[in-house]
Amino acid sequence: MVSDETGHALLEAQAGQPLLFISHRHADKPIADVLRKFITDRSGGRIRVFQSSSAEAQNPRAGHGLGQQLKQHLWEATVVILVYTSRQEDWSYCMWECGVATLESPETRIIVLRCGPDVPQVYSDAVVVDAREITDIQKLTSDFLTSADFFPAYGEALAPGFSASGEEVQDAAGRLHAALTDLIVRDSGEDWATVPFLRLQLSYDQVDHIKTLKKREEGTDEVLRVALVSEINGEGKRLFGLGLVEPLQPFSQLVDAWRERRPDQTMGAWTDELAEQIRQASFWRNPQFSWQLMRSSEDSDHAKYAPILSRVRSVPSQRFHEFDVYFNKFETDEEGALRIGFVDERQAPPLALSAGLPPD
Repeated sequence: MVSDETGHALLEAQAGQPLLFISHRHADKPIADVLRKFITDRSGGRIRVFQSSSAEAQNPRAGHGLGQQLKQHLWEATVVILVYTSRQEDWSYCMWECGVATLESPETRIIVLRCGPDVPQVYSDAVVVDAREITDIQKLTSDFLTSADFFPAYGEALAPGFSASGEEVQDAAGRLHAALTDLIVRDSGEDWATVPFLRLQLSYDQVDHIKTLKKREEGTDEVLRVALVSEINGEGKRLFGLGLVEPLQPFSQLVDAWRERRPDQTMGAWTDELAEQIRQASFWRNPQFSWQLMRSSEDSDHAKYAPILSRVRSVPSQRFHEFDVYFNKFETDEEGALRIGFVDERQAPPLALSAGLPPD
């Protein structure tokens, strides 16, 4: 049997290049982009970089299983850089990537790029580079360019003629630090999610197709069929009853998971409402809200939630639109009556908002 170390050497010898894997949340793609560009430029293209969110890097191929491809690249990678911003975000997928990398190949080096006040507890003893501190970036840059063992199977430094503290290394570190500083908010403080949030994504081609559909129902059905989840917070996962949402997972799978947990609830009203808001926004029209309500997947949560499209963003370089959706929370009493604002009395019977009924 070939050892993990030998397997790494064989794979890198076959490819002729070491592989560095950037693990990051989709929302932190700009930071990952800066890292990828720095690694590619400073190595002269001698280092392969896997970044699942970039079309310019190695990334999952269409028509192939995402999980299997990620495992293969994680097994090949001798260095994994984890872009870590805030502990309040969901890191389950990134932790899975780092876990696969180290379990499958124990000699894989994990570097935590700390972009805020927190460090993941599970990697508190790993190499931690504070992206906000120029000295940390200088040490990382020097190690990357001048250490022969940064990529063990490569066998030599990427820039063997550079001094560890030379002008070239200092200049490269300064440029990287400046680029990261533009993206990272120093001393960002504490934050936490108060309502469920998810960001849906539709490509330009999908939006163009939705515009050609004459019937409203056809358009809403198409939105529900093709929309992908590019980001979701912890409250959003709780709402749908999921512990892990993979990058660009179909929104329809979230709906299916909710339906399994809530077979007693009808889903047409709130899903159609959400899809209609997105359909209208595809025409660059302000959506109308009818406040259709849904229950959480958790039985202990007696609140009801109304999906609200709060923001639309076009990303020309990637040819897709993003749709930010918050699920506004309405408290209910034991009889299901809504409680609105801070008034300690019954405000409206269930679904009165969406039906336009007056309070009792």
